Amino acid sequence: MKSGKTARLIGDFYAISEDHSVLVVRPALDTRSPDDKVKSRNGRELPCVVFDSREALARQLEEYKPEYILVDESQFLPEETILFLVKQSLSGLRVRFYGLMTDYRGNTFAASEYITRFAGQLDPIFADCKCGQPAQFTRFTGESNGQTIIVGHDEHYFPVCTECFLEAH
Repeated sequence: MKSGKTARLIGDFYAISEDHSVLVVRPALDTRSPDDKVKSRNGRELPCVVFDSREALARQLEEYKPEYILVDESQFLPEETILFLVKQSLSGLRVRFYGLMTDYRGNTFAASEYITRFAGQLDPIFADCKCGQPAQFTRFTGESNGQTIIVGHDEHYFPVCTECFLEAH
């Protein structure tokens, strides 16, 4: 959370798109940005395709025929969509996932765990905890009502290091 994942995606898009066709997508479960954008906290944004199913994503790939696909908020993907993208990568599509590894409770997102099974490379990005250490976790200070996925409410999410995470629990 707040580590620059979307900013990295945007930077990667500009670097890759100089020589290759690129499609940027995000799952419909992420409702923080307008439907046709990925937006970083630094204010930069890009057009994107929002999809709500593997079939919808397949239609977009058929229409755009990109060489690369950059997937924002990949922690929200269902396994069938991840497997579809992995199979597409075996056919030459270059796939990059950008997402959180863990929820605010410290549990690995099922999608992120599934992605790591197939990932050829992991490139973790860490925010800084208020104490200055690399933040591997996210703390949520709002009301969760038992929910694991709480989209939005950025004012209640804070990046924290292992020590600060354990102190809060």
